[in-house]
Amino acid sequence: MGEGERRPGSGNAGPWLRRRAVALLVTCAAVGAAVLHVLAPDLRIDGIVVTLLAIAALPWLGELLRSIEVPGFARIEFRDIERRIDDVQRTANAALVGDGPADDGAAWDTVGELAAEYVNVRLQQAGSAARTQRMDRIFARLVRAAQRVPGFDVEGLLASQDAGLRLAAYARLYALPEPEALGPLVDAAIADPLAFNQYWALRAVESCVTDGGAAQVPLGAVRRLREFRARTPPGNDRGEVADRILAEIGER
Repeated sequence: MGEGERRPGSGNAGPWLRRRAVALLVTCAAVGAAVLHVLAPDLRIDGIVVTLLAIAALPWLGELLRSIEVPGFARIEFRDIERRIDDVQRTANAALVGDGPADDGAAWDTVGELAAEYVNVRLQQAGSAARTQRMDRIFARLVRAAQRVPGFDVEGLLASQDAGLRLAAYARLYALPEPEALGPLVDAAIADPLAFNQYWALRAVESCVTDGGAAQVPLGAVRRLREFRARTPPGNDRGEVADRILAEIGER
């Protein structure tokens, strides 16, 4: 038995029991599928059903495997899939805040408070999944508040030295895309030294491209995005967003 694997009673039974339960569940599911195939060979299961079943199984398989290779298909890395699921979840959390009433005179005060809260969280908490989740919640509230600010100075805040105010500008453009701001937004996204800020800046770029169409993207911005992608390591969440943006733009 491996050094890191202990049986019940050893003081660390939880992971051991969980792996055994998952293994039993996967085995039973496979045997059940085989029996079903024998008893009902004409049963049709389309690709959508298979995909949904695979997604449902991922949390369980992740206990046992880091990756799986299916003959005839690419190697499936569970960590890559988890990143994509996380990306979708972060988008949903930001979108759930919905629209706020327009031209709220007090909204700018709220934006300032949230920007300061974001900076404080960065300074006071060490990097972790918990800190990222907390910052995502702040961003979601910024999305709502920034929509209500009359005369929002997007370009001015994109150039701000304050990380929280730059994040507020990204939140505004993520919620209310302005294709005409794509040039300075791309510059700010690429230059931002903070990974969290850079991620949401690129998501704002993606939102503006989707809203305005590829024709609205300045050629210089396209070139800078390609250069950014070329120097971004594989598996990086910001690189994946850049890939989506470039795919949306297409060859120009």
